[in-house]
Amino acid sequence: MKLRSIICASAAAAAIAAGATVVESSTTFARVAVDSNFAASLISIPLNGCGNADENPAIYVTNLVMTTNLAEGDTLLWKHSGNWYAWDIDNEGKWRSISTSGKTGQTLSTLANETAIPCGEACWLYRATPSNKIYLYGQVNKQKRSVQVAAGGANGPSYTIVGCPVETNFYLAGWAPSGIQNGDSILLPADNEKGTIEYRYNSGWKKSYQQVETVINPRTGASSEVTNTTWTAIGASEVVIPGGCGFMYGRAKGKTAYELTWGE
Repeated sequence: MKLRSIICASAAAAAIAAGATVVESSTTFARVAVDSNFAASLISIPLNGCGNADENPAIYVTNLVMTTNLAEGDTLLWKHSGNWYAWDIDNEGKWRSISTSGKTGQTLSTLANETAIPCGEACWLYRATPSNKIYLYGQVNKQKRSVQVAAGGANGPSYTIVGCPVETNFYLAGWAPSGIQNGDSILLPADNEKGTIEYRYNSGWKKSYQQVETVINPRTGASSEVTNTTWTAIGASEVVIPGGCGFMYGRAKGKTAYELTWGE
């Protein structure tokens, strides 16, 4: 899976919300329109399953992504505890389980109506017609579920796909959840799906700046180009992560796993 395929699928500001009443409480449901012009979209799980308690915010695959505007063969992928799960749209326009391949062979995913994805995580959506809008539907959460960030690898960072479980945008510069370590990073999509933009944490979020310098060898007189990379602090409102946006969180080499808490 190429990183250039990453796309932050941001929730449209004009989400359509309708109120519903349950016993001794008020529950709000929302349909969120997501604009994405990419065949591979990384969408967050900003909403809870209809009727689920806030203490256990999760949503079944059949309810998460509405089948509106989806075509036969469009596929949803979710990674959980190191395993991939997948579903696609069948010829009746419904989600069905499909098999995923692993080191030990192929495994049929659990049924879509029996698999609940926790709010705060993210999943991939592959579509035949990227120009169509994506619609998410569910219950608005009062609580923000934490997400387990995988430990950094022995030879480099490890990446966890996450998504902020809110409908509003937040600025990266002011975001520093407890457990974050210097060297952690975030990957966001670059314009026109041409690679990614990396932001690295070092007592605050920094962006990279590259400068190409021509160096002359004093002995031979030959010239060569050297690329120097420096990291500079981002402005308070420079980097906006849209509400409902999925992204890659990179845990620095050798750092332990931790619970990423969105409310911090």
